[in-house]
Amino acid sequence: MHQITEANGQIEFIERMSMGLRIFVFVVGLFPFLAPYELLIRPGWQGFSPLLLPFIIISLGASIIGITFMLAGILGLNQRLVFDAKQRITLYAYETSVTSLREKRYPFPEVGHITIITHDWDSGPSTYSLQVSFADKRKVDVGNFTEKSEAEQYVSRIERLIQ
Repeated sequence: MHQITEANGQIEFIERMSMGLRIFVFVVGLFPFLAPYELLIRPGWQGFSPLLLPFIIISLGASIIGITFMLAGILGLNQRLVFDAKQRITLYAYETSVTSLREKRYPFPEVGHITIITHDWDSGPSTYSLQVSFADKRKVDVGNFTEKSEAEQYVSRIERLIQ
């Protein structure tokens, strides 16, 4: 879930992965493990045979897909990026389901470039996000905009805020 709020000299970007979505993605990651079970374990192969090789390759691919989904459910990032004009800092806070909340504070002079990243999709229109670079080389991607002009407006607002 992407949320952007502006109030009292602050621009705040919040991106959260709900617990329900985490559980759903993790459970979806269990389904590809049916392939190794059905192709290798259930038939009860005795020893190695060249006929077994395609089944091993398919099972490895399915396992990699399953592990990827499971890790996405566990390590999906919750993040918050706040540009605070009153304190003249940028707060970046992030956590996953297995790591505790971590916060990093950057004074406005340590905020580097803010660029627009284009995400081109095969099955739909492009979307846009902002990438904020900091003096310590950290890059944070936030936002999910359907229109490039909306992303450009936020870049302008942030640049005005931090000057």
